[in-house]
Amino acid sequence: MKSVSHIGNINRLYMAFMVTLLIGLASCRQDTAVVEDSKPTKAAVKVPAVNGDTLYSFVEKQLSFGHRIPGTAEHKACRDWIIDKLESYGAQTQVQEFKASFYDVVDADAYNIIATFNPDKKHRVLLAAHWDSRMVAEKDPEQAKRDEAIMGADDSGSGVAGLLEIARVISQNPIDLGIDLIFFDAEDNGTPNKNNKTWCLGSQYWAKNMHDPDYKAKFGILLDMIGAKGATFGKEGISQRYAKRYHDKIWNLGQRMGYTDLFVDTPFGGIEDDHVYVNQAGIPMLDIINYDLQTNKFAHYHHTHKDDISVIDKRILRVVTQVVTAAIYKESTYHL
Repeated sequence: MKSVSHIGNINRLYMAFMVTLLIGLASCRQDTAVVEDSKPTKAAVKVPAVNGDTLYSFVEKQLSFGHRIPGTAEHKACRDWIIDKLESYGAQTQVQEFKASFYDVVDADAYNIIATFNPDKKHRVLLAAHWDSRMVAEKDPEQAKRDEAIMGADDSGSGVAGLLEIARVISQNPIDLGIDLIFFDAEDNGTPNKNNKTWCLGSQYWAKNMHDPDYKAKFGILLDMIGAKGATFGKEGISQRYAKRYHDKIWNLGQRMGYTDLFVDTPFGGIEDDHVYVNQAGIPMLDIINYDLQTNKFAHYHHTHKDDISVIDKRILRVVTQVVTAAIYKESTYHL
């Protein structure tokens, strides 16, 4: 009986030890959770919803002006509309004028449109898109139409719509973060298979002549072709090279929000886009851009007359804009 009683005492001591250990472990886990929960520097900010109908209407409005080719009346009319919308949302705007030459066009008037929210904030994020459209359709299946200008509903209408919707959302839902929106001009009239410097003229100009010589942003997001049917958004190579931290975090955010069909982890090669020159200027910028990962080419409508309003998918346009909106509101609280 003595041995049995001894074993019972050992069991009671063991049980007491385990209870103490489990309480201690629970306390450790609770402490860790408190540390994680205390990471935000301020109270959590609710992410406002974007509106798919408004986004779609912004694309339609741009197309209503016609082709937005630098040096044309249609281009200037669209410029004025973009500025008016931004100012109606309370943004401070400025226009960078420069000359753009492409194909047989020499020294066309071009304009980078810059909109600023919360100019006093040092903590800033840059969002960008290009707003010009292409004057040729070199990939169109109908050869007779290849010298005609395209409407550019997705390239560039969708990215512009995304920025304008974010401006509208900020106007109604103040954000504790400096936000700069840049609408780059003269991006899309480069010469295929020639010197890459013929593309992205607006961002090249801005990178050498920033609207503020002391301008700094923590990171940037470029929206280019974000609203077409069947779009997927893989991880573009230059974004991974220069802005991997933010690139990965925003893709993870999109996946956590339930959009695994759009934000995929598949990498693909680098693209000559406006983010190249922003990165070279010292601001890590990632590119959200539709690229066909199956064919390893741009989508079927790219630089053809199929890039009209019929290619726009309201859900995809809304989802991408919502993820970017969530990223900036979470940045204002959590610091990505």
